[in-house]
Amino acid sequence: MKKSVIRWSLRLIGPILFGLFLWRTDINAIWASLQNVVWLPVVISLALMPFFIIIKAWRWRIIMHELGLNPPAVSYLSKIYTVGLFLGGTTPGQSGDFAKALYLRDTTRPMSSLLFSIFIERLCDVAAMAVMALIGLAALAHTLDAAMQATVQNSTLIMAAIIFLMLPALLIKRSRDWGLHILRIFVPKRFKPTFDDITGKFAALDIKITPALMLLVATAGSALSTAIRIALLFYAMELSRIPLSAILGVTGQISLLQALPISISGIGIRDAVLIALLQSYDYTSAIAIALSGLFLLINIEHIIIGFVYSLRYPIPSREESNG
Repeated sequence: MKKSVIRWSLRLIGPILFGLFLWRTDINAIWASLQNVVWLPVVISLALMPFFIIIKAWRWRIIMHELGLNPPAVSYLSKIYTVGLFLGGTTPGQSGDFAKALYLRDTTRPMSSLLFSIFIERLCDVAAMAVMALIGLAALAHTLDAAMQATVQNSTLIMAAIIFLMLPALLIKRSRDWGLHILRIFVPKRFKPTFDDITGKFAALDIKITPALMLLVATAGSALSTAIRIALLFYAMELSRIPLSAILGVTGQISLLQALPISISGIGIRDAVLIALLQSYDYTSAIAIALSGLFLLINIEHIIIGFVYSLRYPIPSREESNG
């Protein structure tokens, strides 16, 4: 009970921030910004949800196959993924991820292995969003002088490339074992048992080069589908002064921050990032909050459709799973 209260209390950080932003912003200006929205790009963004889901389900299936978990078809995994989005957006913690594992558990797919496959899938998302966030930092360098701008842009883009290339290196056993062996040399002696325990969980992950490259493609496709949906919302608000690189960056930054258990559907956290970005390009906070409202429409779509699928495909009991 106490842990549940703490989790929900942390989730209130975002809504409290949102309340502060509203208090300091002209409500009429927000309403005026929403009245000027071009709704066709918003509709297209919402209509792209199936492609977003299918790419992620395909990537998850690749991971499950490489872990020997006998994955079901992409179509079924897509339905499970949709339910996971609904539960992830309406409950504290990572309930959506746990629910996805519950759908698939049976004698050949233990919960621990399923949760590990979801962890790897999450890791792919984190890597992709980190790359996009770094691209965004490079875009924000326009506020610096020319010499510093070039330094920041070059260093952030190099870091982005390194992170993206580290993903297949982590998934392929030979390169991962070599890297962890080198890293272990620098771990203090008293922390080596903990380090060995954590890295030992990766022993079952032995993805060959071709599937690793497929995961890289799937991860890039997943990130691209997310970025396209978000970019369409910027176009709907006619924010022409903001370059595509900055849109990619804010997509990554928001995705990473929304993964933290400090908000509900990203409310407040998303607004803070958008206000910082738009103000750097001389847009008002009212426009940023209106844009955040369009972002919320995507989350609401995920929740509503996920809820419908959860009614159509309830989580099976252990007996049903094993049967």
